[in-house]
Amino acid sequence: MDRVSSSLTIVLRIVLPTVWLVTVLSLVILLSVAVSGRAEIFSNPIIWGSLLFILASGFAFIYFLLWRFYRVDMDNKSIYISNYFKTFKYPFSDVKSIKGISASPDRIYHIELKSKGTFGKHIYFLASQKLWQDFVEKHPQQLEGIFEKGEG
Repeated sequence: MDRVSSSLTIVLRIVLPTVWLVTVLSLVILLSVAVSGRAEIFSNPIIWGSLLFILASGFAFIYFLLWRFYRVDMDNKSIYISNYFKTFKYPFSDVKSIKGISASPDRIYHIELKSKGTFGKHIYFLASQKLWQDFVEKHPQQLEGIFEKGEG
């Protein structure tokens, strides 16, 4: 089994959201403790609106962009997709297509399954360029008919 996704995936999917959440919540707690009783900072609707906007935009960024990336491993028969807590195996016969997406066609790939899997029908992964190219060169027959280079 060969890993084809980048090591950066764990940073984008686990580390960055955790650090962001801890930092923002810590700042809110420290701010509320530091000014408790002395200033009615949290009674100001502008402060509440700004705080809610920061939290909502951060959660949206994490949910819609970062959490879409999965760890992907492949062997000569199957694709293994992991969210770092659970790993699921899909044979190549269950894969409809693998395409590079237009934002970065040789770095971010979209796997479309023929039917909905545990993580959905559409899986995105950040490819390690060297590991992905090595796999493509070693196993061209497994990717034949499903791998489309370019926009997706």
